[in-house]
Amino acid sequence: MRLGKISGVQVKLNPLFLLLCLTYVYLGLAREILVILGSLLVHETAHGLMAKIMGLKIAEIDLFPFGGQAKIEDFTGLDPEKEIYVALAGPLISLSMAAAFYFLPLRMDPLNLDMLVKVNLLLGCLNLLPALPLDGGRVLRALLSPYRGYKKATRTAALTGEILGGLMIVGGAYLTWTSLSGINFIILGVFLFWAARRESKFLVYAFMRFLVHKKGELARKGFLSSRQVVSMENALIKNILDSSQPSHYLLVVIVDEEHRVVGMRSEAELIECLFEKGPRVTLASLLSGHKKT
Repeated sequence: MRLGKISGVQVKLNPLFLLLCLTYVYLGLAREILVILGSLLVHETAHGLMAKIMGLKIAEIDLFPFGGQAKIEDFTGLDPEKEIYVALAGPLISLSMAAAFYFLPLRMDPLNLDMLVKVNLLLGCLNLLPALPLDGGRVLRALLSPYRGYKKATRTAALTGEILGGLMIVGGAYLTWTSLSGINFIILGVFLFWAARRESKFLVYAFMRFLVHKKGELARKGFLSSRQVVSMENALIKNILDSSQPSHYLLVVIVDEEHRVVGMRSEAELIECLFEKGPRVTLASLLSGHKKT
């Protein structure tokens, strides 16, 4: 369900979250849902504004109970430093709102005021946890990416999200069994686990778009910092691309069994070969293809 645009970015309400909202309204909890949605929209507005300031393009945002899942159009623009700024903008505004509602002398219904404080405090603190798709998970990926590569960093942060979601489900089930007070934790855990699994599932497509767009970044700037890798001819190209980093262009020096240099290939050539011949293609195939031409 489309809610509108925030800072020029299309915002959608996830169908499962929409069903949950309708259920809460049916149970007479419409006020709680309005507070949550309002807080989420402010949270995502902060992300959108910071992305615009950093020169990044966000295609759309899918709203969940814990925040939004942004689809980035330009992965090469999303270098680690920028991703950290964009990710932290949401939790910081949520925590600032919680502090403002708590400390400032505002004339509001005490029940609404208390709810605004709790929702924004939970939204800010929860999103600082280092697990995708939470904002803290994006910070974790940004910190790991320069050292482990974008793919491995995403897998690590997504796995953390799945574990966190699973723990919330178990904890919620325990609270429900003992005091009937853990339903919200179960629902939140299910959403978090599902969203983290989706991050991992679509990683390949996001990563390939990230790599392909780097060619456009090179053409636009005219230069990029490089990183060299030495590899044997029988190495899988997809394994080499696992070490790709957001802010560097990969150059591969290819050697034979006697460690003689037999060629050098750019990151763009590896990407094109992987697209054309599939995930089992090796550097030897890339070299033979060039020899034939």
